[in-house]
Amino acid sequence: MAAVEPHNPYAVTAPGRAPVRPASNRRRQVVTLGAACALPSLVSVAVGSAVQHVDPGDSGSTCAIVHLVVTLVAVIPAYFVSVRALQPSAARWRRLLAPVLMALDLVATHGLALLLPFRPGLLSVLVFALPSFALAGAVVLRSRTALPAAVGTLLGVFVLAFPLRAMQQEAGVQDLLRGAGVPSRSLMQPVLLADVVVTGTSWDGHRAVFVLSDQADLANTGGISDGFDKAAVATVSFGYGDPCGRPVLSAVGENLTTSPFTPCLPEAGGLWSDGANRFVLQRDGFTITLATDGGELDTLSGGGAVRRAVLAAHPATESELRSLEGWFPSSWLGCLVL
Repeated sequence: MAAVEPHNPYAVTAPGRAPVRPASNRRRQVVTLGAACALPSLVSVAVGSAVQHVDPGDSGSTCAIVHLVVTLVAVIPAYFVSVRALQPSAARWRRLLAPVLMALDLVATHGLALLLPFRPGLLSVLVFALPSFALAGAVVLRSRTALPAAVGTLLGVFVLAFPLRAMQQEAGVQDLLRGAGVPSRSLMQPVLLADVVVTGTSWDGHRAVFVLSDQADLANTGGISDGFDKAAVATVSFGYGDPCGRPVLSAVGENLTTSPFTPCLPEAGGLWSDGANRFVLQRDGFTITLATDGGELDTLSGGGAVRRAVLAAHPATESELRSLEGWFPSSWLGCLVL
């Protein structure tokens, strides 16, 4: 004959049968276990994404060690919470099952990051946390439908990564434009050089302004800061005008300055130059100016590469725009969909 336990009115016991836990307790257990497993995975992919954004292609041992240490720091509290959450349903195996679940979730999230780059927005956090909650549901519920549901959820997340990536790429571009104040994507035509990186993007009311810095100088000074040197300035505006009469925005060490552009000599391909360190290209309805202070622009890259780069100016591609985006969203739209 079944009896109600006096210390737990929700549990019903019968000879040879284990107590039945209420559905609300199981849901709470799934949420707790899923959140605990998601913590180290989210921290790990976030650190990896931030490192790749600051220094693309970097695989230095220092970054790898920092990445590992930060992940392990997040794993420690997540392990104890997972063990506690597993106690009612897997008391005998909880100490072994908790690290296995976290390891599986780390593999799943890093595999997902290969298809969908992580950004610190609400949508990315939710998508990258889904595998941990799917695994937690399969372990806690252990029903005929729990495991197929978990597998289906994992497959669905990986399939949805492709359309989500396309949506987030466009959202990232719009977030970049809003953060910089640039009114049109067509103005995003920075002069891109092999040894020079864009360290600032803004709108001065008439033109898009791109601050260029020497990559070697940034490495020597420890990265972007208030005191880094600005190697050059590129501006992009709609329409044409007198290329020799308009003031030119140029770089002087840590500051930007405006100075007249004289004398001016035309060259082939719609290019004007003062013969030293300033170029103006008028083509396809845009005026693109590149200027620096003192010395030849060729010293930035060598062998006439800067002149070729100005003539090769074009609307930035998706990958080029991503290199200009900040890692943190700069608008409410970016916070929601990135």
